Amino acid sequence: MIRFHDVCLNFGSTVIFDNISLQIRLNDRIGLIGPNGAGKSTFFKLVCKHIEPSSGNVICAKDAKLGYLPQECFAFKKRTVFEEASSAFETIHHLKDQIDTIHTKLENPSLADDDRQELLDRYTHLQHQLSVVNANKIDAETEKVLKGIGFKVSDFGKNIEALSGGWQMRVALSRLLLQEPDILLLDEPTNHLDVDSILWLEQYLRELHAGLILISHDKAFLDRNVTKIWELEKGNICEYHGNYSFYESEKEKRRELQISRYTNQQKKIKEVERFIERFRAKNTKASQVQSRIKMLEKMEKEELPENTVQKVTFRFPPAKQSGANVLDVKDISYKYDEKWIFEGICLSIERGEKVALVGQNGSGKSTLLRIINRMSNPQIGSVTTGHNVLADYFAQETAESLQGTNTVLEEVESIAPFSMLPLVRNLLGAFLFSGDDVFKAVNVLSGGEKSRLCLAKILLKPANFLVLDEPTNHIDITTKKVLKEALLNYPGSLLIVSHDRDFLDGLVSKVYELKEGKLFVHLSGFRDFIEKREAELRSETNKTVTQIAPEANPPEMTSQKQLFLQKKEQNARRRKLEKELQKIEERISSLETQKQELDQILLDPQLYNNNDKERPIIINKQYKTVTEELENLYQKWEVTHSDLDMINAEV
Repeated sequence: MIRFHDVCLNFGSTVIFDNISLQIRLNDRIGLIGPNGAGKSTFFKLVCKHIEPSSGNVICAKDAKLGYLPQECFAFKKRTVFEEASSAFETIHHLKDQIDTIHTKLENPSLADDDRQELLDRYTHLQHQLSVVNANKIDAETEKVLKGIGFKVSDFGKNIEALSGGWQMRVALSRLLLQEPDILLLDEPTNHLDVDSILWLEQYLRELHAGLILISHDKAFLDRNVTKIWELEKGNICEYHGNYSFYESEKEKRRELQISRYTNQQKKIKEVERFIERFRAKNTKASQVQSRIKMLEKMEKEELPENTVQKVTFRFPPAKQSGANVLDVKDISYKYDEKWIFEGICLSIERGEKVALVGQNGSGKSTLLRIINRMSNPQIGSVTTGHNVLADYFAQETAESLQGTNTVLEEVESIAPFSMLPLVRNLLGAFLFSGDDVFKAVNVLSGGEKSRLCLAKILLKPANFLVLDEPTNHIDITTKKVLKEALLNYPGSLLIVSHDRDFLDGLVSKVYELKEGKLFVHLSGFRDFIEKREAELRSETNKTVTQIAPEANPPEMTSQKQLFLQKKEQNARRRKLEKELQKIEERISSLETQKQELDQILLDPQLYNNNDKERPIIINKQYKTVTEELENLYQKWEVTHSDLDMINAEV
């Protein structure tokens, strides 16, 4: 469908693409990856003919319909959210406008009979075209996509110009999906999406019969949506047949193989050089010596793989230990412009706990973090931090505190403890400041670069409680690994807002969800939270499909085929529920054992007679956590068991 033939692209003396030849086929699902500045977004612009190559050709099939979502700079007319999204159906709108024009003309009483008949014939033809494209579903499809991507019905009439850049991106994405292109080019589509919207988009893309080329720093999103990885590096593209996890594994194998080839070649070179030195002066060996010299000259030298940021490891500087209770938020309510953003919020964090705060964009997550960090005041409620709590806070606006006249290196060294100074350059490299970049003045950095710099500074400051608001927004997958590894080994407490599933998986043990002004707690890990959310999304989708099934199924589908598909779906659902039930029962059994052990400890008088005054508090907290999780699991078991009974009754 799209073919690159010997494509080269230069910007001045900088080589972006060096003689690239490749092919993009219909239904290909490709993840385009590479370091920042490698030319990923430029690749998209070449495909869409926004720029021309310096040499070579980009050939696109004549009937190919491309859909391109850039990271920013969206082109909109002065429309509402709903009007802009539904503008994807321009052909249908044009047909309707023509029909309206015919209606107006037919109302003219002086219209000649021949002209009237001609208009009626034209009207019949246009109506037939509308029925073929299923025009009646425009509004329903537009509403479905807008809701899925995170808009409420009350947002549909809003003017696009009044929206933030992130919400404008959602409108552009909605319009693009509704256009149903043959190949979708998505440049960082999850940057401004919350978890629910990302899960919905994944499901939508799975059902979309189109090719996909995806630029993303979201590992989970890549793993779920692509079957091929193209790595763009030093002007060339290397192909891996698999998702991102496969790419990581395969790249490491190729790296080890390259090291092995280099080592073996060096060994051979040294053997040849020894032969040359040993027999150079002997006339009887002259021809053999010359032969080996020519062999060395012609030999294509293997190179060692370059060191990568992935090898950088980092640990936080030590900080004083906090008390057992780190944070206690009680009955907080906050309103803006006479509208309550959230009400009656309660949460607590104990020493060493790592907690995620999630929710839809606009639900108030960042506002809650600002209140916790005493940057805003609630109308009702209180925030209490525990004994010896030394907190540090990261948000996008933290960049305002940077000293503009400092270089990047000076800014970081100004706060780094003496013991950490030798690690500063490595840390900056991990956060994509390498080579001469460290000598850039802060005031010439982009917004993303300033955010990365602020995050690097936080890692160098001693703190026992970190509050991070979307820390992964401007860093790549490799840098996320460095940050996640540091946070996994971090002995302090953590409260983090993020929509990056791979980053949060295994990092946090509790999830707070801010939803419709209320806070809900999920005591299991982030993966369990996501699985539950996915199940809810599938359930909602199935209900929608059931409601439109008589209209959506083609007439030729027989009742036997419908019954077969229904049974197949039910069997798959039953197996999933059985596995989920077994998992719940195993967890309940483990927690009941823990509860019994904690019961015995709490009944032991020695618990209260020793000198460790904090131990009874910690044991009581553990007992409360175990009891709450058990209660949630009992409820989850009942719901799952009930669902399973219903499916068994239907099969």
